[in-house]
Amino acid sequence: MKQMSKVLLVCLVFLLISVAALAANQNPEGTVTIVGSNIETLNPILSESSYETTVLNGIFSQLVRLTDQGALIPDLATEVPSLANGGISADGLVYTFHLNPAAKWHDGQPVTAEDVKFTWEMIMNENTAVPSRNGYDEIDRIETPDRHTVVMYKTKATADWLLNWAQTSGCIIPKHLWKDVDPLEFTKGHPLSRQPIGSGPFKLAEWQSASYLILEANQEYFGDGPYLEKVIYKEVENNLTQLTMLKTGEADIALNIEGQQLEQAQAIDRLDVALNPASIYVHMTFNLDNPIFQDKRTRQALSHALPREQIVDKILNGVGLPAATSTAPVLWAYDQNIKPYSYDMEKAAQLLAEAGWKDVDGDGVLENQDGLKFEFSIATNAGRQVRERIAQIAQQFWGQLGVKVELDFEESTTLYGDTLDNRKFDMIMFGWITPATPDEFTLYHSSQIPTPENGMAGQNYAGYVNEKVDSLLEAGQYLLNDKDRLPLYQMIQQIVYDELPMLYVYFYVNIDVAPKNLLNWKPAPFTNARSWNMYEWKLAN
Repeated sequence: MKQMSKVLLVCLVFLLISVAALAANQNPEGTVTIVGSNIETLNPILSESSYETTVLNGIFSQLVRLTDQGALIPDLATEVPSLANGGISADGLVYTFHLNPAAKWHDGQPVTAEDVKFTWEMIMNENTAVPSRNGYDEIDRIETPDRHTVVMYKTKATADWLLNWAQTSGCIIPKHLWKDVDPLEFTKGHPLSRQPIGSGPFKLAEWQSASYLILEANQEYFGDGPYLEKVIYKEVENNLTQLTMLKTGEADIALNIEGQQLEQAQAIDRLDVALNPASIYVHMTFNLDNPIFQDKRTRQALSHALPREQIVDKILNGVGLPAATSTAPVLWAYDQNIKPYSYDMEKAAQLLAEAGWKDVDGDGVLENQDGLKFEFSIATNAGRQVRERIAQIAQQFWGQLGVKVELDFEESTTLYGDTLDNRKFDMIMFGWITPATPDEFTLYHSSQIPTPENGMAGQNYAGYVNEKVDSLLEAGQYLLNDKDRLPLYQMIQQIVYDELPMLYVYFYVNIDVAPKNLLNWKPAPFTNARSWNMYEWKLAN
C-alpha cells in the first residue's frame, strides 16, 4: 500500500509538472512589434526575402532549425539525425527523421510524415515555380513507414545537406490543404500563400498588404513557448521612417537600421543596440545576357570605378565591410587573401579601352565596335536610402568614364517578384544572405540559371556559365571533410573574383536593436535571420 502511494505521488508530481509546463504555453503575454520592408508572400517554399523569413519563422516549423551559432537543433524532428544516433546510415545515403507526435497544424490536424513527403514532392514538381531545388534534388525517394517516421534515400552523400531542411524553403507545409491544388497554381499569390496554415509557435491572424501582419500565439504549439501573446510586423520600406517608429515606440525591432542612424538608435533608452557581423551582402548582379557585359574587362572596369571604402565610410558611417567575394568573412572558407577591387579610375578607363569601348561620336557615352552604347539601368529597392545612394554614386562615378546609367527604384514586391524572378533587369542591386555552408551552388552553377524551360527556377540570376566553377561546385558537395573542401571553395572565390558575375559592394555589420526587456533575443548571421527563435522570446516584467 505504501509502495502504491509512492507511485501515485510520483504520478501526481509528474502531472503537476506537465500542467505547469503546459501553462507556459497557455498564458502568453505581451506584444513585440517589428518593422521591416514589404512582404510579397508567406509561402515558404517560394519565398526569397529575409523579411518574409522573419515572419515565416513564427508561422511554420522545419524538421531542424539553425541556431545563431550555426548549430542544428531539432524542430519537428525529435532529434537531429546523425551517425551516432542512427539517423544517418554509415554510407551517408539514408536519413531517418522521427517527428514529434504532439505537432499539430494551426487548424488542429496532426502533422504527419506524409506532410514532409508532400512538401518535398511540391518542391520537386516541375510545374511549381520554386526558386531552387538544390539539395532537395539529391533525394531519390522518401518513405513513410508510419505516421511519425520519415526516411529519405539520397542519390549521393554530400556535405552540409541537412542545412537544406533548416532553410526557409525547408518549412513543412500541410498536405491536407495543398494536395488538391494544381502545381501550376502553387504561386506566391495563392490564397494559402497569403493566409497560410503552419505548425509554428504563432498563427497568422491578419495581413493587410503593404501595411501590417499580426501573429497570435499558438497555444497548442508542440514545442517550448510561445511566451508572447502577439508579434506584429509592420511593412515600411523607408528606413528613416523605421527609425522614427523606434523613437516613438511604434516599433520595438527595426530590420533596416543603417550606419548613419546608429547614434540615434543608441540614444533610445529602452533599446539595446549591438553591432554583429553578418553574412548578408549587397551586390550588383549583371544580366550577362546583355551584350555590353560580355567582356569581363568591362565588368572589372566598373568594379574598379566603384568606391567601396567611400561607400562604407560616408554612407554606412563605417558600419560595414567592403566586399571582395560573396563568401562571408564569418564563414570558415573565406579566403583572407582576396581583397576588394581597388578604387582606380585610371585602371578602369584602361580596361574599357582594352575591351574596345570608346566615344566615337563625341556625345560623352562610350560605344563598342558593334555600335552598342554603354548604357544600362540599375534596379534596386525604392525607399532604401543606402541602396538608392549607392546607385547614385555608381551613376556618378561610372558616368565619368562615359557610361550612361539610369536608376530604377522599385517597390520590394516588384523587385523581388517579376524583375528578379524573370531576370527583367540590366543590373540589379539587392541584399543576399550567404548560407551557413560555403557551397554556393545555386548562385554560380550553370544549371541554376532561371529559364522558361525550367520554369524560371534557380538563383543564378546573372546567367553565369563557367565549366571549371561547375566542376568545383559539384566536387565540393561530395567531399565530407571541410579540410578537403577548403581549397575548392577558395578556388571558386578566386575565379568569380576575376570574372565578376556580380559586383560585391559590402557585407553587413548588422545593427541589431531590441527592447532591453526582450529575453532570448539572439539574432543570427545566417539565412534564418533574427527571428529563428521567436518561440523563445518573452518580455521581462
